[in-house]
This record gives sequence, structure tokens and C-alpha cells, in this order.
Amino acid sequence: MKRLSQMSALVLVMGAAPAYSQVLEEVVVTAQKKTESLIEAPLAVTVFDAKQLQEFSVFQADELNRLTTGLEVRYEGDTNVGVGLRGVGTFQQQSNPSRVGTYLDDYWTASQAAVALSSMFDIASVQILKGPQGTLYGQPSPGGALILNTEDPNFDGFSGNVQASYQADPQGYNVQGGLNFTLTDTLALRVAGLSDDRETGVDVVVRDKDEERGRDGGRAKLLWQPTENFSAKAGFTYTESKNSDTYRVVETLDSSIANYDVDAGDLKAIADAPSKIQKKEDYLGTLHLDWMVNDLDISFFAGYLDTHTKSETDQDNTDLPETNLFLDTDFGDDLKSYQTELRVSGNAFDRWDWSVGGYYSEAKSQTDVGTDVNRQADGGVFLLTFDIPIDSKTWAVFTHNTFDLTDDLNLIVGLRYNKFDQDSSNTIAGDFWLGSELLPGGDITDPGAVFQDVFPCPIPASPCTLTDTIDEDEVTGTVKLQYDLNESVNLYASIDRGYRPGAANFDIDGSFSPEFNSYAGETVDSFELGVKGDLMDGRARYTAAVFYGRYDDYQVPVNFEAYNTVTSDVQVITNAPFVNVDEAEQKGVEADFRMLVTDAWMVYAAFTYAEVEFTDGTVPCTDPSQPPVGPPPANRYNTCDANGENATAMPKWTGMLQTEYTWDQVVMDSDYYVSALWSYKGDTKGVGDVAGRLDGDSFSVVDVFTGLRNDVWSAQLYVKNAFDDDGVLNRRPLNTLAYNELTVTPPRSVGITGTYRF
Repeated sequence: MKRLSQMSALVLVMGAAPAYSQVLEEVVVTAQKKTESLIEAPLAVTVFDAKQLQEFSVFQADELNRLTTGLEVRYEGDTNVGVGLRGVGTFQQQSNPSRVGTYLDDYWTASQAAVALSSMFDIASVQILKGPQGTLYGQPSPGGALILNTEDPNFDGFSGNVQASYQADPQGYNVQGGLNFTLTDTLALRVAGLSDDRETGVDVVVRDKDEERGRDGGRAKLLWQPTENFSAKAGFTYTESKNSDTYRVVETLDSSIANYDVDAGDLKAIADAPSKIQKKEDYLGTLHLDWMVNDLDISFFAGYLDTHTKSETDQDNTDLPETNLFLDTDFGDDLKSYQTELRVSGNAFDRWDWSVGGYYSEAKSQTDVGTDVNRQADGGVFLLTFDIPIDSKTWAVFTHNTFDLTDDLNLIVGLRYNKFDQDSSNTIAGDFWLGSELLPGGDITDPGAVFQDVFPCPIPASPCTLTDTIDEDEVTGTVKLQYDLNESVNLYASIDRGYRPGAANFDIDGSFSPEFNSYAGETVDSFELGVKGDLMDGRARYTAAVFYGRYDDYQVPVNFEAYNTVTSDVQVITNAPFVNVDEAEQKGVEADFRMLVTDAWMVYAAFTYAEVEFTDGTVPCTDPSQPPVGPPPANRYNTCDANGENATAMPKWTGMLQTEYTWDQVVMDSDYYVSALWSYKGDTKGVGDVAGRLDGDSFSVVDVFTGLRNDVWSAQLYVKNAFDDDGVLNRRPLNTLAYNELTVTPPRSVGITGTYRF
């Protein structure tokens, strides 16, 4: 009944007679590195412009979840970030590329996706590309791409905008804006800034505080256009975290052994020690050069990223002093993480649009980890340190071609050769403080004796250094057939190949000895049929697609309970290594429909169904009667047949319904509007979780927006999650039978937003 009442809240009863003088605005996309309409583009893509982001008061990228079906963005305090599309994604920190690539002003943000996902300010557009991207973008992502573009300078004179939001409960604010300066006839500058500080609604009961997060940032972009045929654009973005916590919401599994009895709706974290970002600074520089030489379009892109993160975390997320983690990561120090691309495009025979190019990226990171592990069963505390440098390189050459076979039929062929190299190492050192105790808050009592270098290598050494090298190459690409049935209907069929390279696995087995393993790269072959079109003389628009993908060597984390052949017991595995499963299948259907019922009333509906299952191979499991594959520690967990088992923690069903009604020129030459948004997430299951510990129920969320707006200013009142639904996006096991760790939908929030453009 609750869900029905939420849906009924979206129905606006309008007494106005139908009026049909307007049509839907054309939506422009650049998903194929050229400008075309949404209806013309032969792929599934969702687009938001700056106006839409402002009207939905979007402050960070995870708020896109309620605006797009099939999408799941997680952004939790700069540490737990990731993007999933159509049931596949990556939500755990890794050194290899994610399944869904994240780009900010054409720079692929790699493992530092928080740079783009957290700093949503002065954004011109967001494009969500669904399905493998194997040709046109910096990394051949198998699941899709999230493309964020910031506002560019222009030659229209002095102009700007400012947006300020205040949120009452949970309390906070977001202020952002930009200024455009036309310096000369050939030189323009845009500067933008952000200040964001908001509570999350999470109560840290042990430490008696409310969780909060904040970011400050600034951006400058310079455009030089000395001739009609040449332009150069340089951008620099700086962001830093402030007052950012990383506490995790938990729920009680067994109240007989837990000190707190909480569930998802309580929004409680029970960490006994600080969990916060002590320092996070990001520096992103980009350069775009475009030059027309006769009939050739030459474009060059270069970018670098330098980010430094220092944090401390109560890793066990309980009220018991068990494990504290200290992390210090430099990504791209001394400008050693950069990307370049050269692309040349042209037209031949008036029927063939072609482009060729090359890409190179190099990323270096240095992570220093310290962890204090309370081992009272052994009579003391382990103090362990990890020194983890990673050096990754990617080379690629590509071509993308569109052939006009007839006036209505196009053939698109793209091909990309990719080569990936990665050198990883881990130097481990550790002491055991006999007689010490880890206290709440992180202090350690004095030891009775200190035993040094207690963390042995497979080959005895002090300190212990483990190394691993990944050297892979793969061909990816696309073949698309596009047919314009008429001026209003576009059909397309697509075959795409995506790839995700492997990486090193740092692992600790049950005998407390380190191992450095590797998991191999995964490939996906995807097939898609789609249709797009306009109806009712441009007052309605629809898109629909059916898709199927087969993954080989599907990468999945061992993030559940499994029987350990070393310790001979069932363990809850957290921070788990990845393994390859022979095969997985992804299949589904999605559609959306937008309509102007009258000139004043708009409705929009969308859904995605995506099922991802293992179809061959084995996964670690809890059945001790099953034999291990290989001797430990290479595979210390018993394995079971994976055929038919669930292979994703994302929901199969997602849906949304939006409606908006506008009254023209109500007051102060401004329109008054009311908008409501209903979003639905279906049931979820944990990968390999036969006991149902990680299962999640379906839930839905309603947002309401109302206010006044015109071309110069707007004032809005918003209520997000109006019915305060306590939906759980994801469950993760803690290394205890007492609690689960949760990713939850934000609680109800009420705020106001004002925007002024000049």
C-alpha cells in the first residue's frame, strides 16, 4: 500500500483543456565524438543538460540514480565509489579499469573516479552511454561510460550564474557558480567555484556525532580561437575534501551477540574509532586542440591528474576495537599520470566519414597502508604496513567509420587495438606487540615485548616484497547498422566487443601468509537491437532496446561466506580478492517515453530489466564437501558449480515516472511549476550468497520540486525521498556474525535552491 500511495502522489489532476502549440526540445548528444540528435545516435544514451541538473538539485553524481533506470552510482565519502549499468559495474577499489568508464572533460579518471563523481559543479552535460564502448573512448569499458563535460568559455561577453542551496534536515549547503569573460576577439575565460558542506543523516552512535561531507573546488578554462579553423582550450580544476567522514551504516544480524540492535532505517554507524578523510586534494589539467586543414579535422587531447588522499578508517565498523586502517595515496605525483590522444577525421566520396587515431596513458600511484589489528586471542596487537606502488600503461590505435550505404541506411564499423601493461608490488612489514591492546579511539597500550617482521613471505625475506606483472592486449570494436525507417523512426542493430584487463590480487590466506596473485582480463560480446522515434508531431519521444552480452572470464570479488581449506571453517570474506568465472550472461530490455500531454503538462516514464547470471564455471562457496581447485594459497576456498547462479548485486528491475505541470506568468514574469519523480529499485541478491544474508528488498523513492522560474532567475523548494523510505542499495558482509554493512538511499531532505543568471 505504501508504494501505491507514493505512485498516487505523482498524479496531478489538471483542469486545463489540451493545447498543442509546443513540441519537445531536440536533445543533442556527442556519444560518437560528433554532434547528432538523440534520435539519430545508434546507441542507448541518456543525456542531462545543465538546466535539468539544476532543476533536480543534483549536487553529486549518485543523485543521477533516481533520474536514470539501470544506473547505479555509489559515492560514499571518497572511498567507496563506482558505477554500474544494466546489472554490471565495479564497486570495489581496483587497479584495473572499471566496467563503466568515468570521464571528466574527456579525461578517463581511472581508479580516481571520485574526482568526477563528487565535484558536480559548473557541469554543462552528463551523457550516460549504455553497453560496451570499444572504439571511441580512452579505455574499452565493457559496461558503458559516464561522460561529464563542464561549461566552456564563449565569446558572448561578460556573463555568469550562481546557484545556492540550503538544506534544513539533514543540514547543509551547496554554493556554486561561474563567470565568463570575453578578453579579446580571440580569447575567452571562464572561472567557476564550489563550496559544499552537508550532513548525510547518519548518526555515529559510539562517537556521538553526525556524519558530514564537504568539498571545495575551483576551475578555470581558457579558450583561444585565432582563426575559424583553429582553437585551443586549456582547463584546470582543483578540488579538496573538507569535513568528510567515511562511516558505514550497519544493520544487526544477531541481536544476541551485537551490542546495538539497528536496522537500515535507523541510519546508524557504530564505529569506535575515527573514519574520515584527513586530506584529499585533486588537480586535473586538460588541453584540447582542434585544427581544420583543408577537409581534415585534426584533434589532440592531453590531460594529467594528480590526487593525494590521506584517511583513517575504523575498518571493522563495529563498537569493538578490532582493526584500524591508515591510508596515504598519491596518484600521479610529479605529473606522471597523463593521457594523450590524436585523432584525424575526414570524408571520402561523400559517403564515408572516417577517423583514425592513437591513444596513450600512463598512471603511477603510491599507496602506503598501515593497519592495527587487535589479536587478543594471540595476546597482543599486530602493527602491519604495506607499501604498494602501481605503474600502468595503455597504448591503443583505432579507426571509426560511417558508410552511407543509401540515403536511409548507414553502416558503422569501429576497431581498436589495445595493449595494457601493469607492474605492481607490495612490500609488507609487521610487528607483533605482545601484551598490547587496541583501545577505542585507536590508542594502543604499551607492549610487554615486540616481535619484529612476523609477516613471512613464501620465500623468507625481511621485509617481504611481492611483485606481479600484467601484460595483455585485446582487439575491441563495434559494428552497427542504422536504418531511418522514416523521418520520425530510427532503427539500429549493434554488435560490440568490450574488454577489461586483469590486475594483481593481494591476498592473505588462513595461515596468515601473504600472496600476490593475478586475475585475468574479461571480454564481453554484446548484441543490441534498438528503436527511437518521435510521435504526435514531435510532442512525444520514445527509445527502446533489447540487449544480450556474454562475458568470458567474468571478474567477481569473493565477497561472501566461503569454506577455507586452510583453516577448515566457513569464513566471512571482506576486502576480498577477485576471481575469474568462466562465463556469465547479461540480458535485458529497456525503454523510455516522454510526452507533452499539453503545453503545460509533461510526463516521462522509463524502465530497465537486466539479468546477469553465471552460465559456466565455479565460484567459492560454503560447501565443505566440495574439493578446492588447486592447492592453497593459490585457491584456498572450496568451489561449487556457478551455472545458473546470480552474478550481480544490482537489481534486475528499475523504473521511474516523472511528471511536471507549469502555470505560465504567475508572478513577477515567472512561471510556477510542480514536479514529482518516482523511482523504483527491485530486489537484489548477493553474488554467491546462498544463505540470503546479503539479499535486499525492493523499494521506491518519491521526490517533489516546486518553485518559480524564468530566463534570469529561479527559486525552488525540494523534498527528496518525501516518504523517507529506508531502501538498501547494497549489503556487504562485515567480518562478524553480528552486523552487515549497508549502502542506503539518503533519508528525506528538505531544502531550497536559488539560481541567478546574468
